[in-house]
Amino acid sequence: MKKICGAPLEKRGAPCYNADMKLVLFCDYGLDDAAATVDALAHAKADGYEAAALVAIGGNVPPDVALQNAKKLVAHLPFATVPLTVVDTREKEQPFEFLKDIHGGDGMGDLFEDDAGFSAPVQGFDDWLSGFSGEYDLLSLGPMTLLPVMLARKAPRRLVFMGGNIAEEPNFHGYEFNHALDRRAFSEVVRAYAHTAVTMDTCRVPCLNVQDDPPEGEDLLSAIVRRAREMTFVSGEKGSYIWDDMAVKALRHPDWFTCERAVDRDGNVLNVARYRLGKAYKEIIGR
Repeated sequence: MKKICGAPLEKRGAPCYNADMKLVLFCDYGLDDAAATVDALAHAKADGYEAAALVAIGGNVPPDVALQNAKKLVAHLPFATVPLTVVDTREKEQPFEFLKDIHGGDGMGDLFEDDAGFSAPVQGFDDWLSGFSGEYDLLSLGPMTLLPVMLARKAPRRLVFMGGNIAEEPNFHGYEFNHALDRRAFSEVVRAYAHTAVTMDTCRVPCLNVQDDPPEGEDLLSAIVRRAREMTFVSGEKGSYIWDDMAVKALRHPDWFTCERAVDRDGNVLNVARYRLGKAYKEIIGR
């Protein structure tokens, strides 16, 4: 049977979630992580999640900066969402690059001055994981260094990640950035767990390039996307793709994608999402 990502073809539309489901995001809080988080949290309650965890990891920024950015973002959410926990991973050894030319001086576009008003609970990674229970969906939007321990404890119902590349030109030392920062963890995860891979191939298609056609809305998500676009002119990138938010779309709208098995340069077999809806990013940004 031909399949869409995460569901048989005849079961189109957003997934049906159980009442006790949780949403877990592993984010190395750069601009595309911020966009993805806002998009996911804006729909979390309607999607049936009872709670969400934002695990702030190293990648685009060091872990301490990722934590601060997560707190800033939560403090500035202009909408109510499900109960949130921010997870502090600073005590864990992790790879990172501080990509200021891509993500701004604070790693998140310098959009927010501070985290005034932040009130969500913050837990250390080990404490949070030791108390974690129940069913969950997992969005991995950065390096996978900490994923094996999470997955070994309890596998998610669905694992969607942004990372890897098959045919597209790589963007970091011959690899996609998230893959490059921890190739061992990446291989361990994709070889052991069912997944949907939102790779560079998924995202780098002309209709998803916002460099020439940015969203015009006044909402927070549109503002973050426009800032990400502005930074591509600083870094000299040829296009502007909101990589991590496409992972959110793949989780929420599996019918927008087909999936195919492909092998990357390390021999990993990936279940790669291919965007088939054909609408421009500005048309799907808040959906």
